[in-house]
Amino acid sequence: MTGISSISVLTLNPSQVTGNLPAGVQPANATAAVSSPASSVMIGQNTVVEINTYNARGALSDAAAAPAWENSPLDRISFTMGGNLASRSNANRFAGLGAALLAQLAEGKKDISQSVIQAPGSKPLNATELSAAQSQLHSRNADSTISLTLKTASGKTVTLSLANQDNGLAVQAHVDGGKLSDEESAALAKMAGGFQSALDGLTAEPPQLKLAALTQFDSKVFSSVDLSTKLKLEDNRTQTLSFHADGQQRSVRMNGPAGDLQLSVDLKSQAIRGNANQQQKALQSYLKQIDAATSRGNGDRQLMSMFKDAFSTLNSNYPDTRAATTPATVDPLAPSNIDRNLLTGLADFSASVKQTAQASNPMRPGERDTFAYDVSQSTRLKGRDPFNRAIEQDQQSHLSASYHQPLYPGQKLKLTSAAESQNYLFYQIDDHASSHTTISYDKGELTNASVTQSASQSTRISRYVMGRLLEQTVTPLNSSRTRSFRDVLEHALHPDNTPTGAAQLKQALAELQDKALLQADPAKLKG
Repeated sequence: MTGISSISVLTLNPSQVTGNLPAGVQPANATAAVSSPASSVMIGQNTVVEINTYNARGALSDAAAAPAWENSPLDRISFTMGGNLASRSNANRFAGLGAALLAQLAEGKKDISQSVIQAPGSKPLNATELSAAQSQLHSRNADSTISLTLKTASGKTVTLSLANQDNGLAVQAHVDGGKLSDEESAALAKMAGGFQSALDGLTAEPPQLKLAALTQFDSKVFSSVDLSTKLKLEDNRTQTLSFHADGQQRSVRMNGPAGDLQLSVDLKSQAIRGNANQQQKALQSYLKQIDAATSRGNGDRQLMSMFKDAFSTLNSNYPDTRAATTPATVDPLAPSNIDRNLLTGLADFSASVKQTAQASNPMRPGERDTFAYDVSQSTRLKGRDPFNRAIEQDQQSHLSASYHQPLYPGQKLKLTSAAESQNYLFYQIDDHASSHTTISYDKGELTNASVTQSASQSTRISRYVMGRLLEQTVTPLNSSRTRSFRDVLEHALHPDNTPTGAAQLKQALAELQDKALLQADPAKLKG
């Protein structure tokens, strides 16, 4: 830092802090101390100067050293950071900060860097200590870090980072590849609320996945969005998240104390997607099955709630570039509007969630409480031309779980090493489900339109009384069926133009999707 022979002291009220620095005040090479509601700023000092400040109650306090700022704290980002510094939780430290950083960058700034460090005692940090603390906060080694990367269609890259640890806060933002255009700046500003919503959800207790706004970016302006977070929790464990979205794919991966989840959606094949109503119906069907799996496998409700949020977000509001597709680029093997009635309408995806295993029975540590669930869809388009082609769509799900329950409803289960506590049921669940749809044409004639579905459930229950295994039961349930819908599609290809025939055909086509969707319950499949 460059020294100045004199010290300027400014007293600021919150209403005086704006997004622009006052004339004569440089944004860098300054150290400042801020305390709310009034702030004292020391400019041009090589070391942090300790001064007395008034606390929120108006009392003079010299119990702690004044916070040290990397740059002059005369903008809205610094004002937000100064207000958030009083609390140490990620939720409060990052409150409003992501939106403020994105908004200020959208106002025309190309580079932003700020940090505020609170010394642990009444003695300020010396220059070496302060430099080390600032470097730590601006690195990936900080306790909690958040980074957002946006790539524009014009080739620019916008990078934002936020960091938090006990002794301070830091933010940085940078634009590579040139100055943002007015359109890019406006689109960036519109994302501020969505970015903050994502941060608020991730730092909430319990955490939530609020990523919808990050999937709905303006594809004419931005080509991709990446969000990466590492959050230190109160118990010193870590929760991480990695999110990516572009015109070709979406993905999210989250790891935390409760367990891990990952989802990916393939957006490349627009041809298999149905209309909004069809997509919503399929999405709701999958969410119901996730709920059923959670209940049957005794899954962690909070973890599964985040899994459902991610599943809904990634499988909603697909980018629509079909209107811009020229006839020359249309896939000759693409399903027709009639074919799509027998498909889910969703893009292909893969999703899985695995709960952290717990050894809840000291007497039998091998009996672990576990939960793992995965579900996916894949579609293949085969053939030579529109008259000789085939469509195959596969859906599958798998649930594997184990857990302890009391012998009788209403009882409390507290397993210890004492035999008197060892009165319980131990469940082991293993379920599989699949649905396979085939549509094929030969020389323009429909030759097959069928759906094959299967579902199996295995329930093993071990009954213990006073630590002794008294009974073990295994209940398998299986069901499968194959149905042909060739007649329905034939009628659609060669419709009866009478009002009655048209009405019957419309109803028959509307019912096809339900008969092709994955069904994990053998009893419902049999019914």
